[in-house]
Amino acid sequence: MKNLKRVGKKVMAAVMAAAIFAGSGMTAEAIPARMPDGVLFDSDYYVESNMDLMPVFGRDTWLLYQHYAAFGKAEGRAPLSAEYVYPELPAPASPKGYTINELLMIYCTIIEANGITWDPSLKGNWDETIGAHNIYEWYNYMDGYTGTGWGTGFLEPYNIEQNAYSEVAALRMGDTVGNSDTRYYFEVLGWDESMGMIEIVAWSA
Repeated sequence: MKNLKRVGKKVMAAVMAAAIFAGSGMTAEAIPARMPDGVLFDSDYYVESNMDLMPVFGRDTWLLYQHYAAFGKAEGRAPLSAEYVYPELPAPASPKGYTINELLMIYCTIIEANGITWDPSLKGNWDETIGAHNIYEWYNYMDGYTGTGWGTGFLEPYNIEQNAYSEVAALRMGDTVGNSDTRYYFEVLGWDESMGMIEIVAWSA
């Protein structure tokens, strides 16, 4: 997940994948983001699909989006990759904006629309082992844990869609050797006041 610290068996594989992408000059993740006018736009996909724009705009998201809005849309240039499914999202119930629960629902909706199944069984015996102790002391209690790959991290409330698509990309990468994750589950640990983020623990397989 975006900003998720994996602490299970997938750590080394993820580090190796990052090194491969860094060495190849490829973009590790092309992740869409919601623009100020409400349009979902993937700047990495846009520039890599239209290499004539790279010398002019580089990878500047805002400049690339301005090009899309002013010219690219009329020219038939796609703002998003067909790699993802982009579900219609509900408006907030309150005029004050989305609640935390609504944001978490949006996060789940995007992940599940992209073929990942919610599966609470992935946490195994977490409550009796690692979960019974301080989350940051997981290494002291790992031996008795029988669940699947897991990690802890944060979700950004005002960037929840980008977090979700980033998670879909990570789940599709899976163990980095062709075995994608098809199931996920997470629980909210709390709200980090200093960072303004939702703290979670999550599982995938």
